[in-house]
Amino acid sequence: MAKKNNKAYIGIDLGGTNIQAGIIDAEGQLIVRDDMKTKAEGGADAVIGRVRKLVEKLVLESELKRSAIGGLGIGAPGAIDHKTGVVVNAPNLRWTRFPLAQTLERELKFPIVVDNDVNVGAWGEYKAGAGRGHDDMMGIFIGTGIGGGLVLNGELYHGHYMSAGEIGHTVIDAGGALGRRTLENLASRTNIANLLRQLIQSNHPSVISELSEGDLSHIRSKVLAGAIRRKDPLTMRVIEQAAEYVGVAIANAVTLLSLSCVVVGGGVTEALGRSWVQLVRRSFEQNVFPAQLSRCRVVASRLGDDAGVIGAALLAGVKLSG
Repeated sequence: MAKKNNKAYIGIDLGGTNIQAGIIDAEGQLIVRDDMKTKAEGGADAVIGRVRKLVEKLVLESELKRSAIGGLGIGAPGAIDHKTGVVVNAPNLRWTRFPLAQTLERELKFPIVVDNDVNVGAWGEYKAGAGRGHDDMMGIFIGTGIGGGLVLNGELYHGHYMSAGEIGHTVIDAGGALGRRTLENLASRTNIANLLRQLIQSNHPSVISELSEGDLSHIRSKVLAGAIRRKDPLTMRVIEQAAEYVGVAIANAVTLLSLSCVVVGGGVTEALGRSWVQLVRRSFEQNVFPAQLSRCRVVASRLGDDAGVIGAALLAGVKLSG
């Protein structure tokens, strides 16, 4: 029988806007959590300093001894070499070939595991969220952009070039205009907001104008959710179209990989809820092949904003406890 891992682990979701962090105990429960602004414009050293400050605060609040903490997992945006812990390219952070694992180990004196932020979110859902009980799962996270992560045969799948899961960059409309071809072009919150803005400025009536207080540059997920609650016809049409594209992309992935579960998360899913996932599911069922693959579960994220934090900590537990 395998020896039980009795260590706690730190998880960090490092984004271009926010740093979210937490500590899970030996039972995998999140015991403390906090966040702060990334302020990437200050440079890598400043960001690392903020990560260190946040980790030190959480360790203090947890009342754990450092010896009780087995290490730290961190999800970072962009292209990641998970074997070396190097951030190859992260435009949101303005980093190129940055040795994140090595730098954090030096600063924090903990062993470090680094992976892509969407991968750790998918891992969190697989281990502790809506993907539990499935050996093969995809997580798709829809927000400012669209990212994806794959778990195959119970392990994160990175692929030969370490870029597996980038479903947001798959082409949905090869004949479309530039900037209107990929899933991210067509169905991210950014695209939804841009399309609504263009339509409203072309005199299509919508409660979005009221909900955004006339500032169409600030069509956020909460504004979209408010328009959906009021059954705004224009917003419904744009949202339904975006959901159709997401469903097509999921159908393509499930057709290719014969997955048993797809978890849909991200800011758009959090804001729009079950009705959004039902629209995605309907499109998926209409497009997947063969028909029996429609039994694949397409479900909403259970961990929400905690997916990345919990997933990073759980991944560290797997990688560092051997």
